[in-house]
Amino acid sequence: MKKVFLSIALITAFGVANAQEGFSKGNTFLTGSLGISSQNDKDFEEKSNSTTFTVGVGHFLSDNVAVGVNLGIGSAKTTLVSVTTEETSAMAVGAFGRYYFSPKSKFSMFGHLGVNYLSGTDKLAEPDLKVTGMDIFAAPGFNYFVSKNLSLEAVIGRIGYTSIKASSGSVNAKGTTGFDFGIDLTNVTFGMNLRF
Repeated sequence: MKKVFLSIALITAFGVANAQEGFSKGNTFLTGSLGISSQNDKDFEEKSNSTTFTVGVGHFLSDNVAVGVNLGIGSAKTTLVSVTTEETSAMAVGAFGRYYFSPKSKFSMFGHLGVNYLSGTDKLAEPDLKVTGMDIFAAPGFNYFVSKNLSLEAVIGRIGYTSIKASSGSVNAKGTTGFDFGIDLTNVTFGMNLRF
C-alpha cells in the first residue's frame, strides 16, 4: 500500500513539475494592480489619502508578443486641520503592447509600451478644474508564475512623455508637456496576472 501512495505522489509531483508555465500564442490574461497611500503629518494636522486601481486584458498574438487594453481609476483627498483642501479623481484608458523575452518560462522579463488617454477633475475648484491629456511610455518588467495560471509581475520605472491640458469653466490653459526617465527601485508597480 505504501508503494501505491508513493507512486501516486511521484506521478503527481512529476505532472505538476511538467505542467505548462508561462505564456504562449493564443493565451489571454487579466492583469491588475491596487495602490493605497495614506500619510498623516501630525505637526501640521495634514492628512492625505490616495487610491489607484488598474485592470487590463491582454492577448498573445505570438509566443512573445501580447497586446491589450487597460483602464485605471484613482482618487486623492487632503485635509488640513479638518478642512478638505484637495479632492481629485482621475481616469486613464489605454492600450498596451508587450514583448516577452522567455514567455514559456516560469520567470520572464518583458518590455511594456503603453498609450493612455488621461482625464481628471479637482472637485473643490470653483468651477471644477478639469484635466485631459495623453501619456506615452515604455518600461521594463518581470513576470513570475506562482501557479499554472497565476503570476506576479513588477514594472520598474518608466521612460515617458506626457501632455496635459487644464480647463476651469470657460478658461483653458495652454497645457504642459513633460518627459520623464527613471528606471530604479523608487518607482516600482506590482500586479497580478490570471491566465485563461
